[in-house]
Amino acid sequence: MQYVIILLVALFCSPVLGQKEFTINVHEISDPDGLNPLTSKAANAENIEDNIFCRLLEFNRETFQLEPALALKRPLIETPKTGKYKGGMALTYEIHPAATWDNGMPVTGNDYLFTIKVVKHRNVESAGRRLSLEFIDDVVVDAANPKKFTIYSKKVFFTAESLSGNLLHILPEYIYDPSQTMRSISIADLMDAKKEYSDALKEFADDFNSAKYASEIAFVKGCGPYQLAEWDAGGSITLERKKDWWGDKVADNLYLKAYPTKIVYHIMPGMGWVLSKMRDGELDIVRNVPPQRFYDAQKKEEYTKLVDFHEPSQFAYHYLALNAQSPKLSDKRVREAIACAVNRERIVQEFFGGAAMKVNTPISPHRTYYDIKEKGTDFDLKKAQSLLTKAGWKDTDGDDVLDKRIDGKLVKLRLKYNYNKGNLVRKAIGEMLKEDLAQIGIKMDLYPIDFATLLANANARNYEVIALAWVNTPGSDDLKNVWHTSADTKNGGNRVGFGTPKTDRIIDEISVTLDENKRKELYLEIQQLIVAEHPYVFLVVPNQLIMIKKGFTYPDLGPVRPGYVTRLFQKK
Repeated sequence: MQYVIILLVALFCSPVLGQKEFTINVHEISDPDGLNPLTSKAANAENIEDNIFCRLLEFNRETFQLEPALALKRPLIETPKTGKYKGGMALTYEIHPAATWDNGMPVTGNDYLFTIKVVKHRNVESAGRRLSLEFIDDVVVDAANPKKFTIYSKKVFFTAESLSGNLLHILPEYIYDPSQTMRSISIADLMDAKKEYSDALKEFADDFNSAKYASEIAFVKGCGPYQLAEWDAGGSITLERKKDWWGDKVADNLYLKAYPTKIVYHIMPGMGWVLSKMRDGELDIVRNVPPQRFYDAQKKEEYTKLVDFHEPSQFAYHYLALNAQSPKLSDKRVREAIACAVNRERIVQEFFGGAAMKVNTPISPHRTYYDIKEKGTDFDLKKAQSLLTKAGWKDTDGDDVLDKRIDGKLVKLRLKYNYNKGNLVRKAIGEMLKEDLAQIGIKMDLYPIDFATLLANANARNYEVIALAWVNTPGSDDLKNVWHTSADTKNGGNRVGFGTPKTDRIIDEISVTLDENKRKELYLEIQQLIVAEHPYVFLVVPNQLIMIKKGFTYPDLGPVRPGYVTRLFQKK
């Protein structure tokens, strides 16, 4: 009888009833650019943050519909009939009654209000999120029930629910603003560019943007199931499951399940080393496997007996950004010439092993409003040469590199291509493009850099040609952060300086157009205008090539990045 009691105690004290303690070892090609969910921009940062922090709503990975996570249910959406928000929107949420922070305090609407205020603060390095949440004019917390709050907007936005509920992880005010500085200013005043911030508010932003909230254990805190336990830069990031997490008290919500005792992200840029670690049983999940290595591994018993192979599609696309602010690339004929020198069919077949599809616009081919009539640029070096000649580029000194006088100075058409270290596909694309561009008189040099620096350079427009990808949610596309001129800031997503009053007007109109057919027409129009300027070379939508060690059960993989949910893995 004594042994039965001891066993029952052990079971009920376990983080998840009946689950044995175990660790999931995940490969990452590079360190994230920080774990502050309001200032980080890298997709791998968000993957890790999803385990530490919570959102109000999550997308169902099969139906792509929004479902409650931190929120008790989806919001009540109403149109105010009176007052200053008449004709606009009111979205009322209630946070789950069981939700608490690590110190035992309840998660309330005041924490959501604080999070929104931080994003609205013009000195906080969150410009992209700030643009996406421009429609939020106020947040009012219910005095009788602080877990209940209402978001007000003067306009109707068709993306209001997904942006207000899914875009942000909620932060604990007591950790990120212990002095409660942000309580001294309203959302309206934060948004008023004519009003100067106080010294205290400026100091808050400097502190919030600092490294401590991005990497230090004591300051990376959320209400999710895991806490940051260790970050060895360039080595590994370890998350430990909280022993007394509020989500364990909720029985019927998939988004509040978490099974591994630890999640360890191993930072390894060399894929050969990574696969040897997986073969030796030291890694459980490896994603973004280069196609050749992925398909070769499927032919080898040393892998097939240990590993399951997955190839889900994804809401993402690869691209080459061409910095139109560079004098060499300011003429769109030059940008089009470079696009004509990119052999996308070869990229699909050789570099992605056929596990990808060409993409011609910034909209995912999975969307109903993707412009199927837009065929993109074909590989055509003769056309590329003609475009360069028309743009005034000639080889005047016989060194096989085109040149041109710009502002009285002879400039060589020599370009720098940046990509992140360890990304073999982006390296291969660069090597291929270097060879083809040389045939038409463009010299291109490859410069691999670490991923955090790559993103920083992209956002600061400190580059000429850069290889990157955009990762989207299943929700409808909000183009403002990437293609609107108001994103033309140090931290915005408009990395190429694209935009005119006309394109801005269309993007703004999309966000307030509820009629689906009219919205589709606007999406089609903006795609044509973007493609015509060749700000990007749109490359491919690749399948996710993922290897997972046998011995686990987990939900089916799907297109929502990274394809799987680490915290839902269970030991068989």
